[in-house]
Amino acid sequence: MLFLNPLSTDAQKIAALANYLGMGSPAETWYQDQIVNQVTMWADVTQEFNARWPPIESARQMSEEYQMELLEHRLLEEEIGIIKTVRRQKVWTHIKWEEEAMELVRLTGIEKGSTLIWQVKKQLPKAIHRLLDDEYMTWDKFTKAVKELNMSKLKQEREEIEERKKQDEECDQKLLQRVEAAKRAMVADLMAQLQRLTIGQVAVPRSAPERAPHPRNPPPTQFTLQQGPRHTTTVLEMFPHQQPDKEGQKAYLAQLAVWTAKHGNVTRIMEHMLYPLKPGTVAICSGECFCCGTHGHGSCDCPTVEGDMSRLSHNEIAWRALCNRVLGLINRNNALNVRLVALDEQGNKVGSL
Repeated sequence: MLFLNPLSTDAQKIAALANYLGMGSPAETWYQDQIVNQVTMWADVTQEFNARWPPIESARQMSEEYQMELLEHRLLEEEIGIIKTVRRQKVWTHIKWEEEAMELVRLTGIEKGSTLIWQVKKQLPKAIHRLLDDEYMTWDKFTKAVKELNMSKLKQEREEIEERKKQDEECDQKLLQRVEAAKRAMVADLMAQLQRLTIGQVAVPRSAPERAPHPRNPPPTQFTLQQGPRHTTTVLEMFPHQQPDKEGQKAYLAQLAVWTAKHGNVTRIMEHMLYPLKPGTVAICSGECFCCGTHGHGSCDCPTVEGDMSRLSHNEIAWRALCNRVLGLINRNNALNVRLVALDEQGNKVGSL
């Protein structure tokens, strides 16, 4: 819409209008046309102008949108005690926050009640939250309380909060250091126990018999092969398969501890990660079931389920499958035939070898 300060005559208003138009703009061209046509009435100029450039209605947000904006209007802990400029006046940041929040409240139309007060109050920094009352019935009382906060008490409250936060971080750091030290000591102790154990070497045949034929389109595998069968065979000789007795169980647990300390909680077994074999299971690469480590059935037909005592860990299952794929059945003719006893034959709910 077109408005000018009151002038004496229509001619003065029309002449003054030229000062508000950009040089070479469409509005200036339109103005020149009005002069050529000798338009002398200001009312006619206004009508022609508004017809050429109709007023545009400003976008208005809904009350719900203003409420969302109010809830997103935050004051950060680190901003407390900082000076900002509002309407050319220097004020504390919490005063600036209060002015902006109250404007949103007015636009929302909830200034007469207590709607959203507790939600907004909950989002304030702890230093401010602790100096306010528990409940406010109107926005005027709430924002007035924020505006009238004692700055000395507010700064002191913030310093105490920061000091407590620093102390908590130091305690957490010390606790983490103690946990890491205990972990390193435990791993070192297990390594020492493993070195003291007398572990014989398991001979692995260098020349493998003829491998069983593989299907033309083998199923995709999740394992990554790096250096081939020769490397994997060498790795197999590093950790011997323990006997199912007390000493064997002890050595097996030590092997597991060493493996975990070295590789952590990996989700993908690769051919350089020798995984200890559970005592009592059959030799690797002997045509065994990967799920329970016995003969007589395949992995797809294994009667064990997740959680059974006879069920192998996911890592050992993956390791046996990987070795079988890389090396083939190199121990089929050398391994003892061990079968899984049926669950109902044991008289209990857990199968055994």
